[in-house]
Amino acid sequence: MAAAIVMLAAAGCGGSSSSPPPEAFAIDGAWNYLGPSDVPHDLTISNGSMVYTDAEGMWSSHWTIKAYDNALHHFQVTFDSGTGTYLPVGQSMSGSYDLTGSNLTTQLASGLGSYPPLESPGSCTAASDGAPIPECRVYIKAQTQN
Repeated sequence: MAAAIVMLAAAGCGGSSSSPPPEAFAIDGAWNYLGPSDVPHDLTISNGSMVYTDAEGMWSSHWTIKAYDNALHHFQVTFDSGTGTYLPVGQSMSGSYDLTGSNLTTQLASGLGSYPPLESPGSCTAASDGAPIPECRVYIKAQTQN
């Protein structure tokens, strides 16, 4: 009988108050930059981090995801490290995103105080004159190789 109680406690069945694991970040994955104005790069989001990598290997930047909310389409990141002349630039940023099919649009703002409005999802260009919207980027889901 004592062995059965020990087994239940070891398996977490003894009234444990642990909460379920958090929902996966909706934009986890590998993304290829489409535009509108930065140099070609890739974005990889996984295991609580975001990594931006230049397509030619000239720069990269590593960020820790501090918080995200899939329902509100928001996230917060802090800078870890970078090599070369990397982007984005800052110590901490808040972001808004739109995920439509295999297209991801992100809008970044400096700091963790508030989330930027997401303008022109899918294009990142101003409706009035077609100019690129600062800190807005459009990506497409990277194809996996088998």
